[in-house]
Amino acid sequence: MKPDISKIPNLPGVYLMKDNSGNIIYIGKAKDLKKRVGQYFHSPSNLTPKTRRMVEKISNIDFIVTSSEIEALILEANLIKKNRPHYNVDLKDDKRYPYIKITLNETYPRIFLTRRRLMDDAVYFGPYTSVKPVRKTLDIINQLFKIRKCRKKLAEKPQRACLNMHIGRCMGPCTGKVDRDEYRKNVETAVKFLKGDTKELLWRLNRQMEEYAARQQYEAAAAVRDHIKALHDFEKQQRSTAGINDQDVIGIVCDEKNAFVQIFFVRSGNLVGKADFILNRGKADIDEIISGFVVQYYRDSPVPPVIVVQEEPGEKILLEKWLTKCAGKKVSIQTPVKGEKRKLVEMAIMNASMAMEREYSLKATDASPEEALMILKEKLGLDKIPLHIEGFDISNISGTDAVGSMVVFRNGMPAKADYRHFNIKTVEGIDDFSMMAEVVGRRYKHINEDDNNKPDLILIDGGEGQVNAAQQALDNLGIFIPLVGLAKKFEHIVFPKHTEKKVLILPHTSPALKLLMQVRDESHRFAVTSHRRRRSSRLSHSELDAVEGLGKEKKKALLQHFGSVEKIRLASEKEIMEVPGIGKKLATRILSYLKD
Repeated sequence: MKPDISKIPNLPGVYLMKDNSGNIIYIGKAKDLKKRVGQYFHSPSNLTPKTRRMVEKISNIDFIVTSSEIEALILEANLIKKNRPHYNVDLKDDKRYPYIKITLNETYPRIFLTRRRLMDDAVYFGPYTSVKPVRKTLDIINQLFKIRKCRKKLAEKPQRACLNMHIGRCMGPCTGKVDRDEYRKNVETAVKFLKGDTKELLWRLNRQMEEYAARQQYEAAAAVRDHIKALHDFEKQQRSTAGINDQDVIGIVCDEKNAFVQIFFVRSGNLVGKADFILNRGKADIDEIISGFVVQYYRDSPVPPVIVVQEEPGEKILLEKWLTKCAGKKVSIQTPVKGEKRKLVEMAIMNASMAMEREYSLKATDASPEEALMILKEKLGLDKIPLHIEGFDISNISGTDAVGSMVVFRNGMPAKADYRHFNIKTVEGIDDFSMMAEVVGRRYKHINEDDNNKPDLILIDGGEGQVNAAQQALDNLGIFIPLVGLAKKFEHIVFPKHTEKKVLILPHTSPALKLLMQVRDESHRFAVTSHRRRRSSRLSHSELDAVEGLGKEKKKALLQHFGSVEKIRLASEKEIMEVPGIGKKLATRILSYLKD
């Protein structure tokens, strides 16, 4: 049944095509909504087979009117990203390169790392192909210019100073005691620095390093040296940011379901980075895919003056208008047929093709859980397929709040309802081997040889020491269950000392090894989660709660410093005063309370 399109206006906007279940199956834009939508139904013979199949499923058409065709283009991209319709090109791999953002539109601007470039009044620097030197540079900026990076809303009334102010990383505008002009001057200096004026700063840092070295403060000198190296690394990236001769080169290859995109970043004539993406092609042709990618990618990424593609995209003129508006300067989309630019396009296409082959290769090596279990039985020499696997790990910090975890995998899949954690009861201090023995012993204390709840395989997160401790616990109980360990460093499978095998090395592509790694990683995750929960509970509720003047943060600092209330009880007043924020009066009060 043909949907009613009589009420659709002759205005620019976006149309949303829905099936009989109300699901959006396609989103499009138009300069004239009524004319564009009518084309789907007036001349079906002119449609591609893919479009005809889509039209057959249309039950209803909704629309949103915009004030211009460019606004429709932006709205279309937003709606596609939100709804991911089946017949639209959809950017699945949403990788973003980092930028430094300064919110000059705020009274007290912030500076921070972001992977989204929005169309706002902030200033952006980037994108950068490596995040590490960017983080180090931001750290230097915080130390030198003390610009805030928090999201705290600045109220009219002064607020309590944050930690960043206390450690000299922020001027503290939240306190209301900062001169706005002085703060803005620091921001302007930081902007100047990010634009490449680093000579004065490098001179100051070099002089500081020499002074530290002359005073034989070698650790401090080394830290400044690292700052200088980070600045040099950052400068290299700065020279790679968008300029007048810069361009992005896009190459695309397709299979039946996906489009594989390779984008090269060419800055000042040099290839400085690349990124790859996978698009759900929605049965679109190459020109539609290029258009879809350009809109979805550049809606919040920096736009260079030139974008080079292998085939002219649909609605090229409209795309160029939109890109020019985003960039604030003239942008052109070029389709070279020869020369250096064509060579770059072909190289991008070749890389996209290799990415597609890698994807196929990965899928080809993926095995079902059943296949992985069969391989695991064979490689470990088990009597039966390990349909029931239990994995163990220990988590603690300096021996405190130690927790053991047990995760269960049935038929190669997590059975989270059967997970358990064990608070360590019999082991003091740092002794992972004894802790593992305690947990395994407690788990199988009431298990017998014929118990249906007995696992087919036990996996220990650890090496020889943990494995032998767990095996000893089983031996003490007089129960036999196949047991191995998985050592993190090399992913070697470790056997107990009484077995003929000592170590089994499987290729990293082995489905059996991947399954064991999944069990091991899950046991580690669950152990860490249980440990954090126990530690948070201890920090929230302890004997220290009743000490007058001892707030949550100071109590937390005390427990982190000493490890337990008992160790605080045994400490001297001088030792307690070593904890930041605790003076003589409070230290005396703490000891007086604990020793009463």
